[in-house]
Amino acid sequence: MELYSEKRKTIRVDTRLRVNCRKNGVFFSDFARDICVDGIKVETPALLGKDMMVELSFYLPDETDPIIVKGRVAWSGVEEHTNFNTVLGIQFEDLSETHRLQLLNFIENRNSSAS
Repeated sequence: MELYSEKRKTIRVDTRLRVNCRKNGVFFSDFARDICVDGIKVETPALLGKDMMVELSFYLPDETDPIIVKGRVAWSGVEEHTNFNTVLGIQFEDLSETHRLQLLNFIENRNSSAS
């Protein structure tokens, strides 16, 4: 695998959220590296190819209900600072308006506290 170049379209914030993934009945749990309202970057030993569909669930801090969303692997690659683990860029496919607003609030709070 080679290092990827990232083209960000929306504001992302660094995070460390546990993300549960399900693909064809196979379940795995890994950590998000960053998140935006369009998708999430997950570091994982799982090898998933481009355009594969997954179901994700994760909790934002201070929320009691999980965000459950389908996603499509938009890219996969390797980042040197992750000890060469696989990193997946997963684009959300069916994010509800409620969850979108929760994510926007989370991102705005993280962005303003980082400034």
